[in-house]
Amino acid sequence: MAEAVSSHKTITRDDAIGSTILLAVSYSITTPARRRSKLSIAFTSTVRVLFTTLLFTAGGMGAGLFLGILGTVVYGMMSGSKIDMTNAYRHVAIPVAILTGSMALIGSAVLEVRARRQRTSR
Repeated sequence: MAEAVSSHKTITRDDAIGSTILLAVSYSITTPARRRSKLSIAFTSTVRVLFTTLLFTAGGMGAGLFLGILGTVVYGMMSGSKIDMTNAYRHVAIPVAILTGSMALIGSAVLEVRARRQRTSR
């Protein structure tokens, strides 16, 4: 004779969490996307540009300081004079940080404008 198959399954905590995530994902896929306000778009774009600029400026400062220290040490060893580390900051690190930060500001602003135009042209 054929055995009766039980259709009851014990739901564990992991199964419940997985089904909740699946339900949330399937719900978010089916709901229409809300349009963001122009103020929200401008604010997030500005924050993104400023954050990128800050990161690149800090990276440029670090790289410039490293190169400035190396250059100052090499110059001090070659000339045999006293090493002044303030020159590494003053003449290398700060100008490199300013250059890197300004390039990052212009580049990220251009990329944000380009991405915004591409999103609105659809």
